[in-house]
Amino acid sequence: MLALMLIAATPLPDMAVPDGSRLREGSACYALTREGKPIGQTWQRVRAATEGSTPVWDIIVHQRVGDGRFDMRDHFVLRRGDLTPLRMDSRRNGVEHVRVRYDGRTIQVTRPDKAETQLSAPGTVWDGNLWGLTFAALPLAEGKTYHLPFFQYDKGLGHFTLKVAGSAKVNGQDAWLVDADAGDGRTVRYQIGKDPAAELGTESPMFGQHLGGDCSALAEP
Repeated sequence: MLALMLIAATPLPDMAVPDGSRLREGSACYALTREGKPIGQTWQRVRAATEGSTPVWDIIVHQRVGDGRFDMRDHFVLRRGDLTPLRMDSRRNGVEHVRVRYDGRTIQVTRPDKAETQLSAPGTVWDGNLWGLTFAALPLAEGKTYHLPFFQYDKGLGHFTLKVAGSAKVNGQDAWLVDADAGDGRTVRYQIGKDPAAELGTESPMFGQHLGGDCSALAEP
């Protein structure tokens, strides 16, 4: 009985639902660091578009490390209302790596070198390759903990656990400090702008990402 009472008394994480209207069109450049030293760049672009009759956010995240030794470009098309995905594709070093399609009932994964796979979606999921912007669209509040279910083409189904650890000034902007865990026990701290909602940077024991750097080689129209 005591155990049941303790369980009942423990606050449960809120099921988070992103609000896509929090995001704004635009682009940003980030410097990638390892143990504080620059190792590459990330360029991110958010653009409003329409997929059929559905308003969407068309998002590109292009990361390059070590003068091009590693180059990853992810492209997402998400419903503008709640950021649920319609499709994503990823290229590595300029070559198609994977394509994922979501229709609300099934998730279809296509790779150039493997047979197509398909699985039933257990419910609403978000794309597990897009972290910062998805977190920025959440109704973040001091001390809150959230769950967000996702699908990631290598890991499969899972969920983010997010804890709002506090607030800080980041580049002169008010920001939430959000500790994010994708289920592997490794926490990454995200710096999420409060107004406007935006990804300002990340911190982890070894790697970091902060606004700045030169993304001229990655930028697209």
